Amino acid sequence: MRNWLQKQVNQRPDHPAFYWQDEVWSFTEVEQEVKQWAEVFSLEIPTEEKRVGLFSRNSKEMYFSILALWELGKELVFLNTHLSIQELSYQLSDAQVNFIVTATESLTFLAEVDAVTLIEMVCPGSKKVSTIEIVNTYQLEASASIMYTSGTTGNPKGVVQSFSNHLASALATQENMNITVEDCWLCPVPLFHISGLSIIIRQLVLGCSFRLYSKFDAKTVTDDLTQGRGTVISVVAVMLQELLESYPATGYSPQFKAMLLGGGPISPKALETCESYKIPVIQSYGMTETCSQVVALRFGDAARKMGSAGKPLKGISLKIVDAKEQLLQPNEVGEILLKGKNVIRHYLNGEQWQTVKWTADGWFKTGDMGYLDEEGYLYLVSRLSELIISGGENIYPTEIEHVLQEFPGVKEVAVVGEPDEKWGAVPVAYIVGTSTITREEVNTFAENYLAKYKLPKRIYLCHSLPKTASGKLAKHRLTTTEREAFLNK
Repeated sequence: MRNWLQKQVNQRPDHPAFYWQDEVWSFTEVEQEVKQWAEVFSLEIPTEEKRVGLFSRNSKEMYFSILALWELGKELVFLNTHLSIQELSYQLSDAQVNFIVTATESLTFLAEVDAVTLIEMVCPGSKKVSTIEIVNTYQLEASASIMYTSGTTGNPKGVVQSFSNHLASALATQENMNITVEDCWLCPVPLFHISGLSIIIRQLVLGCSFRLYSKFDAKTVTDDLTQGRGTVISVVAVMLQELLESYPATGYSPQFKAMLLGGGPISPKALETCESYKIPVIQSYGMTETCSQVVALRFGDAARKMGSAGKPLKGISLKIVDAKEQLLQPNEVGEILLKGKNVIRHYLNGEQWQTVKWTADGWFKTGDMGYLDEEGYLYLVSRLSELIISGGENIYPTEIEHVLQEFPGVKEVAVVGEPDEKWGAVPVAYIVGTSTITREEVNTFAENYLAKYKLPKRIYLCHSLPKTASGKLAKHRLTTTEREAFLNK
């Protein structure tokens, strides 16, 4: 099929497509800009290099780089800008990335990465129309993007997202949220996350406008929603909380339609505030492997179905099974299995995961526990049982534990999530070790190996850790007052 950007240029050439700060581009102007970027990249990246890394915070340069590299037929490996050099090096090696397109501000940091060529994101100087001929089409089954998601054990896995996965996700969102070409989707979430990239996909597939922010700022977003500069916005819980604190007395513009909430459930108190302000919030459940939301709760159902993630979107099949993959009845807790066109089919270099994460008949095993009520609404009980969702970031305790266990004198480590008013939850570590261990030394050590958001916010020194009768670690006991019995006094 012809690429999606060209389709929008043909159908609505002068329609506002992209907003960045005080600048605006029509679809035709976006295409002209993208061609110039593609021309620059074509001179710096060999044709045979099919996979390119992207390392940048949100910027107009990153937006145009994404589209230009797709025009050149490249698979994009999205790199989280919060990662350490060691974490990045693993992902780049696993994906066999030789070239990284990066923001100017990150050149010095990335210079420490071995065996890669850095290409600076710099706006093409010339404003003349590019002469490059873009012949690439989006092959639906081709890989569009690769994002790494941490596993509960071992190294992160590369999630391979095809154009067909992204297309199915965008169409399901259109059906669920009634998105039209007149909508403008605000994006304060990172483009290197599926939450951000999926908005670009919706813009290209559905023809809506797209407003990008360098970072989330409650005042700026509130001003834009008040002035009618956006109709839909994607947020995580911590962003929603700040927006509620900044909510204007006059309310948002009448054009405002909804907030799409991901990255964990909304608190009952926040939901009540949204209802009192008449702010429509669509709670959702999804993951990198499903190219954004696959289950969503309509605002009208929020009060009646408190705590639910909602119902599957169009084209998504969902079932709850037990350990033997037998279907469970309503209100019985089991693993959530998914099937649909926006669910990935494999991990990068992940042959060993095929039988672990997919059933013989093609259902994706999320590892998340939940149940369906009698009306088919999904309720999450735990996400990978130990997953910590902090400000929309997924943090897996095992990854942190593996690092802390390398510190001299550490004998045992348990990392769990603690509730946090701002972030929803934060990782904390319980450590059993020699008497010479200090919290400050452990933190300093961990900073070399972990992204800032993964660093334990508190470290508790213990004389022992709770165990089950069979000797397995009983982490759940560290989330109650019972933990006091294990702390050093």
